[in-house]
Amino acid sequence: NDSFELCQPGLTDRIIEVTGLRDSKPKATPTVLRPLGSDLNGEPCHENWSYSSVVGMLLYLSNNSRPDIAFAVHQCARFTHNPKQSHAEAIKHIVRYLKGTRDKGMIMRPSGDIAVDCYVDADFAGQWGVEDDQDPLCIKSRSGHVIKVGDCPLIWCSKLQTEVALSTLESEYIALSNATRDLLYIRELVHEMATMFGQKKIFEIRTHSTVFEDNNGALILANVPRMTPRTKHIGVKYHHFRHHVQRGDLKIVKIDTTKQQADIFTKGLDAKTFETVRRLLLGW
Repeated sequence: NDSFELCQPGLTDRIIEVTGLRDSKPKATPTVLRPLGSDLNGEPCHENWSYSSVVGMLLYLSNNSRPDIAFAVHQCARFTHNPKQSHAEAIKHIVRYLKGTRDKGMIMRPSGDIAVDCYVDADFAGQWGVEDDQDPLCIKSRSGHVIKVGDCPLIWCSKLQTEVALSTLESEYIALSNATRDLLYIRELVHEMATMFGQKKIFEIRTHSTVFEDNNGALILANVPRMTPRTKHIGVKYHHFRHHVQRGDLKIVKIDTTKQQADIFTKGLDAKTFETVRRLLLGW
């Protein structure tokens, strides 16, 4: 099948120019391994460019053609109302990464069918040790997912969960539940388009979720309609999709960590791991 690349070098150049980093040294990844915190007592931002303006441009870029920077950009966007110099440094780290990849984007290689894949992952209490330990934010988990149609990325997301998960199992299950809300909508949209264009068969829809050794319960809980005293607190709202699993519309399967494309949306990765996931997700 033919392939094509979706990229925005003009906007990338604009961001590099505004931040004055044209002659800077490129970075291999858009963020460091340590999560970005509020840094309440940190030095105020003193750059000669507008923090909120640059964040706005980065958000537009990450939401349209550069999902590889989505996690890093979302971390910085959280502090637009009161940026510190440490947050400005994180912005400049992203820009230096973009400088080395300014002509890159998403290489689309349609698989030839209309299968819908959803890769979903979570980072349990990733802000612990970064935020103030008296702030509930310090134990929020992060969800990340990407939905692909015909093996081409369509929508993706990286965000903190709105409530506190009490275990890795729960954080993974919350991420899975939230991702399937988008997945079910996309499934209906694809079905309508297939009907419009006379496609007779909708290919099986698969939801891929990384399940580590200590949270195999997320896989079991998603596939087996069984509640226990230890999982009752998760609540009924996280089971809205289970009848789709039982009916066969969705298939929840285990995937190896090295092939988990949503890993790039939940945490900072080392260069080797980042490049491996980026190749799976973006094709380069």
